[in-house]
Amino acid sequence: MEFDYKILAKYIIGEITFEEQTSLVEWSQMSEENNLLLKKIVEARILKKFVLNNSKEKTEQALLTLHNKIERKSIWSILRPYLGYVALFFLLIFSSVLGSIYYSASHEYISIVVKPGEKIKKIVLEDSSVVWLNSESVLRIPTSFSPKKRVVKLEGEAFFDITKQKGIPFRVETEHVDVKVLGTSFNLNTEAADNAFEAVLVSGKIVLQDKHEKDILRMSPSEKVIYSPSRNEYSIETVDTNVSTAWHLNQMTFENSTLREIVNKLSMLYDVNINIESKELADRRYRCVINRDETLIEVLDILKYLAPITYRIEGNEVFISK
Repeated sequence: MEFDYKILAKYIIGEITFEEQTSLVEWSQMSEENNLLLKKIVEARILKKFVLNNSKEKTEQALLTLHNKIERKSIWSILRPYLGYVALFFLLIFSSVLGSIYYSASHEYISIVVKPGEKIKKIVLEDSSVVWLNSESVLRIPTSFSPKKRVVKLEGEAFFDITKQKGIPFRVETEHVDVKVLGTSFNLNTEAADNAFEAVLVSGKIVLQDKHEKDILRMSPSEKVIYSPSRNEYSIETVDTNVSTAWHLNQMTFENSTLREIVNKLSMLYDVNINIESKELADRRYRCVINRDETLIEVLDILKYLAPITYRIEGNEVFISK
């Protein structure tokens, strides 16, 4: 991965974009040295002495001290031209604030965004927990977890495989419901059908809580909970977790789905129009797993084997018949 070290300077002066934030997180996870450097940069940005010592000279001295700690001359040569901007940034911000302001590294979040049409992103957190982030979703993670708790924020859908750490709980915050994690794997979707919140527990234990950290219910493995904010109602059902969470393995799983339901999703995936030339055929139900990396022809051949069906492709149109 070719990393542009100017992104570090842009992070310090607060001009980093979402795309650059994502690159920064991915780069920091490539080695312990990179992770240490990012932590030191965060310390420089939020260091209390920037509030108390509002002069360019003292700001530069603090950054020079940081440089001696991380011993990265090549990066330092890139950051040096930005020292004046860094000093000015902190002077402008803190001179306009009344009273003293205190920060901690756990309050600094970086947003990882998966835009529509982009592939699923696999994210390894600093505690070795793994998160798969689905398309049209945002995960906000701290640059460093607090010694007492681990908190991330989710918009959209993600699959979590959380490393258990005794005495350091893991928490996922969403718009309406928060999730207290006790070392486990689970799927969350904050924007399910009808704007509902969905949680599927694969293994371990999770507790759904309100925004005041009051327990709502404890989930057991293979349970799916759906919460409707508009009606303030919860429903619970037992599901096949392999089916409910297949997306994070880059798969589409269909359970008792009609051929019409299947081809509708295939149409969106491959950006083609799929026509079924028989209502009887369209209403037939199937159970199958489709890998998103397979080509359209490979998928049609699978359906041809299962159905059986015949198909023909004419440009952007696909015709399925008996």
